[in-house]
Amino acid sequence: MVWNEKLKRDIPEQWEVINLFDAIDVQYGFPFSTELLVDDVTNTPVVRIRDILNGTVSAYSTEETDSKYRLSRGDVLIGMDGNFHMNLWCDNQAYLNQRSVRFRQIGGSPISALQVMFEVAPYIKAKEQNAKGSTVGHLSDKDLRGLWILKPFTHLHFSPEKTLNQIADLIVENRIEVSNLTTQRDELLPLLMNGQASVIPTEVNCDLSHC
Repeated sequence: MVWNEKLKRDIPEQWEVINLFDAIDVQYGFPFSTELLVDDVTNTPVVRIRDILNGTVSAYSTEETDSKYRLSRGDVLIGMDGNFHMNLWCDNQAYLNQRSVRFRQIGGSPISALQVMFEVAPYIKAKEQNAKGSTVGHLSDKDLRGLWILKPFTHLHFSPEKTLNQIADLIVENRIEVSNLTTQRDELLPLLMNGQASVIPTEVNCDLSHC
């Protein structure tokens, strides 16, 4: 292990430390007009800060925007106002709104989005705690550009990026499955409650008062 002055801690030998903007693809959200946000489903689901924590979409837009604002599964999202919500995103249809930032792995890079998420989390948390005394905390471009990320040394027998991407995929798949099961439960429960559906096999289904 060797001391690294930028991170103020020891890091493994042969590992490097690079700026966040060299380590990951960083994209800020699009300034969608609030007047053009609607409740009806459109081709442009909009992810706002309030949506990040639950991984859901609460609004749609009729506004045209560039594809660079479109999210992909496994992207890391961070809200830049308030509580700085942070999460892995689970679909490839939604678009990111302003005052949020998206991290995505650079092709061929040994640094995964999941690694960056865990590395920046302590800095984001500290920023959030320091903002408690003010009305609303704000995360700026300057704050992000001041962050440094470990670049691991890779070889044939060690690929942290591959391992972390596999973990990220499992997290996303699990969240999608939970979301699908929750939707199914919410659709079936009212049917069970009013008798339109039953969990009792047809051949034994009967009026309980006569069984």
